Amino acid sequence: MQIAKNVIIFGETGAGKSSLINLIAGERVAETSSKAVGCTFDSQCYKVKVNQGEYFIWDTAGLNEGIHGTVPGPAALASMKKLLRTLADGEGVSLLVYCFRGPRVRSVLLKNYKLFYSAICRKKVPIVAVVTGLENESDMDRWWTENQMVFRKNRMFFHDHACVTTLGDGNITSDAFKTRYNDSQTKAQVLIQSSCRSKPWKLSSKNWIEATLGDVRSMILSNVIACDITHD
Repeated sequence: MQIAKNVIIFGETGAGKSSLINLIAGERVAETSSKAVGCTFDSQCYKVKVNQGEYFIWDTAGLNEGIHGTVPGPAALASMKKLLRTLADGEGVSLLVYCFRGPRVRSVLLKNYKLFYSAICRKKVPIVAVVTGLENESDMDRWWTENQMVFRKNRMFFHDHACVTTLGDGNITSDAFKTRYNDSQTKAQVLIQSSCRSKPWKLSSKNWIEATLGDVRSMILSNVIACDITHD
């Protein structure tokens, strides 16, 4: 019997994480919100089937926004602590999905990257990027071509990426938008299927959890951006 793989989607509130889950699932399974206050204060898990594979997709709280963020730091920390313990007692992690909006690269991207890829998963889990908010781009993939050097200069390396729109049927106003949405769904599903670890990285040590929480706590509760994105 095939065991569903754990996939963690992370990013700022408003990046489109819940909409991305709906895109991958092919139906509305996660609640979305366009309000200033994030609708996801706790990590939510959704079981999604993509072709012949099953995945537990975790929609994390809007982490790493500091005390002035839309999800308060203590609430985000409590959510992450609960998620870590759940995964430590379960089947481990197979993939990290970093969801962020184009077309502008923001300095907080590097801090989020370090939080999940380095501090939490110790660079043991593949990380992929999904860039949302590109529905008005005639060639969505061009965004990555034009911005990939920014990530490389800041030592942000991804195993793969997808440039998409997550606007659902209710927001599609033209055939061109519908085509971009359908293409985005295919790209997101293929990305998940092809990027997961064949053997999940198991979180098994209580000491690891406590040590990791120390790093996470300092990042989440800080309202100072540790590093700025270098564009030049």
